[in-house]
Amino acid sequence: MSPVTEVSAPTNRRDDLGHAGGVRGLLWLTWRQHRWTLIGTLVLAAVLVGWMTYLSVELTSLWHQCHETFCPDNSPQADRLAGSSPLVLAMAALLRVVQWMPLLIGVFVGVPVLTREHEQRTLLLAWSQDVSPERWLWTRLAVLGLFVAAVTTAVGGVSDHLERTRALVGPVSLFEYEPFLNTAMLPVVISLCWFAIGVALGAVLRRTLAGVFGVIVGFVGLTYLVQWRYPTLMTPLSAHRPIGGPNLDVLRDNALVVSGGMIDYGIDGPSGAFDASGRELTGVELQRLCPPDNGSGRTLACFAENHLEQHLLYQPGSRITDFHLIVAGGYLGLTAVALLTVWWIVRRTDLSAG
Repeated sequence: MSPVTEVSAPTNRRDDLGHAGGVRGLLWLTWRQHRWTLIGTLVLAAVLVGWMTYLSVELTSLWHQCHETFCPDNSPQADRLAGSSPLVLAMAALLRVVQWMPLLIGVFVGVPVLTREHEQRTLLLAWSQDVSPERWLWTRLAVLGLFVAAVTTAVGGVSDHLERTRALVGPVSLFEYEPFLNTAMLPVVISLCWFAIGVALGAVLRRTLAGVFGVIVGFVGLTYLVQWRYPTLMTPLSAHRPIGGPNLDVLRDNALVVSGGMIDYGIDGPSGAFDASGRELTGVELQRLCPPDNGSGRTLACFAENHLEQHLLYQPGSRITDFHLIVAGGYLGLTAVALLTVWWIVRRTDLSAG
């Protein structure tokens, strides 16, 4: 074998090992830098999944005890489902944590991805090795993004089951904002979105505290914006509902009332009640027509006798899936914008500045 052949073969093997070692090194470095955050996230997710699974079993047991329908008033099962019972308080607390989980992911997983390198001035070392800045970025985002997707899929699946089980035992609509956020794919999509936004804010601001503050402000603002706008993402349907009579079928099966449904009694302004000719009564006129009965039930009977109605705008429960897709699409669009922003910033980063 010639000397040239003997030298070229080991060189190729070392190049291959160096290429593989660069990717493995990135995976190891990602674990080393984020291990406590990842472990803490896993522990929190395990607690949420375990506790919500236990509550789902409890609610299913109550549902069977009540013959697979709503539990009657003043029954022992209804007492356990009362507003201040430990079972209800535990559900409310856990489901609220699920809603704020994307914020925690954005703050603790997303923001430090680039701010740590800027603050410790290690970009020059990290990006001058055998891995390009773009590969460094996308490898980290892929690893952490897959971790976030896996964890939130587990939590979101259990929260979806808990919300649907809760709707079986009590008059809860899955179209209301809080149950709506905790069902289907939204916990996963929103968490990935705020992970990407956290990385983007960290790349722009280059300081951890500033990035954390930006994520908190953005999360709160966007959450309330979605809550305000989501009932009218599709044109609501209208319905006329007899006051004091039987409820309309259109208001069952997780329908969402957009406007109407409230009666203002004894005021000079509109009452929300309409007579048979379609004219809206004032609160004073309504009180004069059907005086208060001190809880005897006569007022409701009076409403029915005079054929008074409410005019409602509502979203039928059959649209929940469409609304989930619309909201998820909006968050996925924000995710794409955030990732493109990070990629653009990384490409233009001056390594000499650290």
